[in-house]
Amino acid sequence: MGKHNDPAVPPLTLSAALQAAHAHWNAGQAPQAEQLCLRILQGAPDQPDARHLLGVIAHAYGLADVAIAHLRVACRPASAPALYCSNLAEMCRQQGLLDEAERAARRAVAAEPTLAEGWNNLGIILQETGQLAASLECLQRVATLLPDSAEAHNNLGNTCKLLGDNAQALRHYQHALALNPRFVLALCNLSAVLRDDGQHAAALAAVRRAIDIDPLTPQAHQILASLDATHAASPQPAALAPFQAVHAQAQALLLAGRHADADALLQQALADGAGPIALWRQRVAALRALGRDDEARVILERVVAATPGDAGARFDLAEVLLLQGEFEAGWREYRFRYQMPHTVLRGRPMQQPRWEGQPIAGQTLLIHDEQGFGDTFQFLRLVALARARSGARVILEVNAACHALAARSGGFDQIIPAGTVPPAFDCHCELMSLPLALGLRLHDLPVSTAYLRADPQRVAHWRARLATLPRPWVGLVWAGRPSHPNDAQRSMALADLAPLAQPGVSFIGLQMGPAAADAAKPPAGMSLLSLRDEIRDFDDTAAIITLLDVLVTVDSSPAHLAGALGCPAWVLLPFAPDWRWLRGRADSPWYPSMRLFRQPGPRNWGPVLREVAASLAALKQPAGS
Repeated sequence: MGKHNDPAVPPLTLSAALQAAHAHWNAGQAPQAEQLCLRILQGAPDQPDARHLLGVIAHAYGLADVAIAHLRVACRPASAPALYCSNLAEMCRQQGLLDEAERAARRAVAAEPTLAEGWNNLGIILQETGQLAASLECLQRVATLLPDSAEAHNNLGNTCKLLGDNAQALRHYQHALALNPRFVLALCNLSAVLRDDGQHAAALAAVRRAIDIDPLTPQAHQILASLDATHAASPQPAALAPFQAVHAQAQALLLAGRHADADALLQQALADGAGPIALWRQRVAALRALGRDDEARVILERVVAATPGDAGARFDLAEVLLLQGEFEAGWREYRFRYQMPHTVLRGRPMQQPRWEGQPIAGQTLLIHDEQGFGDTFQFLRLVALARARSGARVILEVNAACHALAARSGGFDQIIPAGTVPPAFDCHCELMSLPLALGLRLHDLPVSTAYLRADPQRVAHWRARLATLPRPWVGLVWAGRPSHPNDAQRSMALADLAPLAQPGVSFIGLQMGPAAADAAKPPAGMSLLSLRDEIRDFDDTAAIITLLDVLVTVDSSPAHLAGALGCPAWVLLPFAPDWRWLRGRADSPWYPSMRLFRQPGPRNWGPVLREVAASLAALKQPAGS
């Protein structure tokens, strides 16, 4: 299985490949697991274990047809494991293939009569096909096999309700919630029974509790609507036809950066408080670009009340709340970042539960990074706090490009590069879910400072490399990642920084990526040494930053790296900044060594550059080099 340059390295056996694939999948590393399974199928196209795991992975990412196709092959042999048949049954049930689902479920329980999952799947399938007495018998078996299973009692309650026994259904739902008070579906089912029994207040309390736990559960909102408790003040959907022209015109204005014109158009169209959600969302985009966050927040809160399952609206609300320093509510909404249509495939399905901030002494907690490098640098500060709060053994997984830097940050028991299989763990948490788990508030910042350290050997190398340059040394980064949603507003060309050029200042270009080509033609009067071709990794960048008198940068990963190192950094911010920079302040509570220079209006870099140029002129020569 696989080729190796070193003949002493043994080939990857089928058993080892499968073991590694399952380990990757259990750690949420779907791409690595998938690649190993595909390698297995190259030599054995119908290998059932690889087919089964590929089906499970496809199902987790919403690829139902692909998942079922893999599971059918995995279950083709008469000796197929019961678990494989049970999983095929559940996948078919979800797609409405009830006959095939029942056959697969019966195969599962015949092959392994003690498989609770098999009996559970069969019971639900029989429930959906109206075979209620048989369903009840199956689900009672599950409750016997798993007496502490909240899911078993919830499913029993569903069958009892269909049989017309609301009293028994109520007891099962209450038992399920006693076992798991945050079981959203049981809360929904309990609310429905209470509603049907005329217990309006209790039903309302149960469904509101369900929505508070998981606002994206459709069943909860259906029940809430039936209880006549929707928010009358929320923007109401309207027929789209009269608004189509407005929507198209507003979109063109937004794309052209004419946010004030777009807002005026939308404000007029929505003057009576009615209109499709799409127009309200457009107005939010215009208001945010214009810095009118309070108005945007009011609309977003109303949109979320009207369409609570809209993860995109919740994410936008999260960004506004965090920008305003409303961390408690902001982190709560930010948890839905991977449940939008364009982000769901970027999520990382994990087989272990997410850590929610509770003590788990004696267990192992996997903390893994996500999104961009700047996010990793910013939130590494919370790892040590998570270890102290949880009492767990902490494994930190970070992108290989950040590994060496993060390894010197401490606060963990073991660190591994992303893509390698971690040891067994009990809970996991994304780096950017730590604020929610820890209850991070604005006044808690900065939590820790200078929590990253440069490699001393790299520092020595770069000190010698830059020794001939006159002081002050000013690092320069003029563009961020081109794929960033707000890159057009935050990035510049090097030519735009011409006002910063002045005698006696040595500019050191740390720009990477396509924009680094600008360094070939620096503005007149700017003494610029570009290090693009010499910087190998973030360890080099960190070492250089520690030697600078100041780093001047747009909102980009070097800004966060400098802040995490505790080094002076001046960050140039667009009028509508990213949420982490807050509003109306020249400092950052995240990074005490940082100074913020903000546009006074949209697309207005002139005053920012004049202020930075004046600050550079006042920069004193360091006492020593």
